[in-house]
Amino acid sequence: MKRSTLATLLTAAAIAPAGGVAAQAKEFNPGWGYASIDEQPFLDPAAGGALLPSTRVFPRGFIKDTIKDGKDVRMTVFVFTPGNPHAQTSYAVNEGDFVNADFSRRIDISPFEVSYLAYDFCRFNPSNGVVEVCEERYRLGRPSPTPTATPTPAPDTGTPPPAPADADGDGVAVPADCWDQNATVFPGAKEVPGNAIDDDCLGGDAPGRLTATIKNKWTKSHGRLRVDDLRVLDAPEGALVEVTCSGSRCPFKRRSTSVNAKGNAQLLKFFKRHRLRPKITIDVRITYPNWIGRVGRFAIKRVDVPDLQRLCLPPGAAKPQRC
Repeated sequence: MKRSTLATLLTAAAIAPAGGVAAQAKEFNPGWGYASIDEQPFLDPAAGGALLPSTRVFPRGFIKDTIKDGKDVRMTVFVFTPGNPHAQTSYAVNEGDFVNADFSRRIDISPFEVSYLAYDFCRFNPSNGVVEVCEERYRLGRPSPTPTATPTPAPDTGTPPPAPADADGDGVAVPADCWDQNATVFPGAKEVPGNAIDDDCLGGDAPGRLTATIKNKWTKSHGRLRVDDLRVLDAPEGALVEVTCSGSRCPFKRRSTSVNAKGNAQLLKFFKRHRLRPKITIDVRITYPNWIGRVGRFAIKRVDVPDLQRLCLPPGAAKPQRC
């Protein structure tokens, strides 16, 4: 059976609704996992598809890990309230055993109302809890209730109250719009990492990714290594550069400097009087606030020119990881 046919059958079986409500599903199939999201979380399948009360929601669907690599998949569901860029509640379901994991859950956030849901489908490393990659965030807003009878006209009370402010004309009024003087900022906008702007009004700027490079040159001499050139290029001005050494034969533990206005930092000064011996590891860390840092690692196992291993350092993380 083809993969696409199997995915369709699994989706229909996992989220087939009761009461004759037509199933609508959003699918993700990035290669490392599979996810199916029922697109009617505001309807109650047990009540023939009736709209749930405004304080309740029923997100449902399933996820599956599709490759054997020691990594797991995770679906995180966020519940938002009107005018609040932060989630009122959330939960996550993990799967790593090549079976369908159901993330369906009935939620009631009384006395608050539900305005929309957000789903994050990600691949992560269970050994350290680090999220490695995520699909684009998926959102579902609460539909307006369908009137069951002709509404009674409201009495004329004179001048209607003013509509909520929308100074930038982006179609979203305050308080949902967290920056009403910028038409590119509103709930649902694309988040631009590292621009110091909360583009999607979800509570902060997504971290950017440094693209600095590390230039190095080494020489073997009399059973030891000599550093002939070590510098950082094309980094943000003011970024912090730390050189650390681990191992019993280190000439120092830590040295630091800052990137100059040209985006460079000279590190050879830390090694001018030292010849390096085996069984040590040298890390060059380049960090900048709210950016994913760059780490260049030189593992010196013998008297030979070491290879440069490139790693990443998420904001707030203590240990670097693979990019």
